[in-house]
Amino acid sequence: EFALLEERLDLKHKIKLIESYDISHFSGKNAVAGLVSFNSQGKVKDLYRIYNISEKNSGNDIGSMQEVIKRRFTKKNIDLILPSIILIDGGQVHLKAVRKVLSELNIDGIYLLSISKGSRRKKELDLVHTENGEKLNLSNQFKDLILLQEIRDETHRFSITKQRNKESKKITKSSLDSIKYIGKKRKKILLRFFGSFNQIGKASQKDLMKVRGIGKTTAEIIFKNLH
Repeated sequence: EFALLEERLDLKHKIKLIESYDISHFSGKNAVAGLVSFNSQGKVKDLYRIYNISEKNSGNDIGSMQEVIKRRFTKKNIDLILPSIILIDGGQVHLKAVRKVLSELNIDGIYLLSISKGSRRKKELDLVHTENGEKLNLSNQFKDLILLQEIRDETHRFSITKQRNKESKKITKSSLDSIKYIGKKRKKILLRFFGSFNQIGKASQKDLMKVRGIGKTTAEIIFKNLH
């Protein structure tokens, strides 16, 4: 599919790596940016990254995208493999925003593409956008364009999973803080036993009672506060 895409985009160089970015947030809060990488063999999970977006840009998709691109391509990260193509969610406005950041960082030679959702969110009506304003229709089921769609979907899956984990952890942590009988010491013991705030939130009363110092009454209080 990379060869088909090279021909379609009239690229002068072989595609070695595609980086795809997606922003995920919960009602404008706790935003994260997911980065996934694909080469000609498929997913390169060692190059997957997650970025916590600053509160200033959380809920602002363009600001969030510019932030993550700037962080990814600053000097300390420039030794990492540079992608042949950057794929983002959105349209022309998003492409221009990303190009602006890359230009400010004096980075060129990276081809930019975006995908916008089709009307009525039908996947076959999604559009691939190039920087010169061309819109490539996915309804013809061309393999190279379908690959871009699959990369976009994987990026969305990755970013939304990480964002939900972050949100769940935050909710559970704040819920624990509000429980009358749970001080720092007990919270530390619970965290050590279950491994994460997320896992504490999933625990049953019986599971909670397995923790040293947590009796039936305390376990019941914790469970009721977290469910």
